[in-house]
Amino acid sequence: MATPAAAGGAKIAAQNTEFTRGLPPMKPLSAQVPCPCGQAASFTDCCQPIIQGLRHASSTQELMRSRYSAHACEAVDYLMDSWWPEQRSQINPADVARWVKESDWLRLEVLTTEAGQKHDSEGWVEFIAYYRKRSQALNSPNHGGLESHAERSYFRKLDSRWYFVDGVDLPSASQPKKLGRNDPCPCGSGKKSKRCCG
Repeated sequence: MATPAAAGGAKIAAQNTEFTRGLPPMKPLSAQVPCPCGQAASFTDCCQPIIQGLRHASSTQELMRSRYSAHACEAVDYLMDSWWPEQRSQINPADVARWVKESDWLRLEVLTTEAGQKHDSEGWVEFIAYYRKRSQALNSPNHGGLESHAERSYFRKLDSRWYFVDGVDLPSASQPKKLGRNDPCPCGSGKKSKRCCG
């Protein structure tokens, strides 16, 4: 008999035919690694069941965290499926796959959450996602360096399920400050920036 994880993997493989036919499937993550979204729980106890469609996110923050984890494990169909239907029709899955696969997703920092709970119909989450580009040219000044994306995301509920609608970049005052070489690296490694992503 198939385990729930194996069944979930089969479900993801089946989803690939809906949005991302011809694109690679989700990148496997070890079941016991800490969840990429930054919560203390393991991936299997946190975002994986949401990404695999075994349950829906219960709040906008949980959906946003699962979408970040989907970037880390390259679950493009989940990213497409969790987009608001009217927005989804305007998104090219190949472009999403390119954005996901060209970066190593290092850390998520949730700044604020507004509404987006069980009895709400909409909500907002502000966050900073830290990542490192894989494809930058070797002579680029940012080659291998840490980058960040700061956004205020808007979510809406449809048939008791949360969806990502769109997001706007946060103003520069909300962006992470420029790191000094001796500051801790925001990727979460515990090393100084100059010895890690800086």
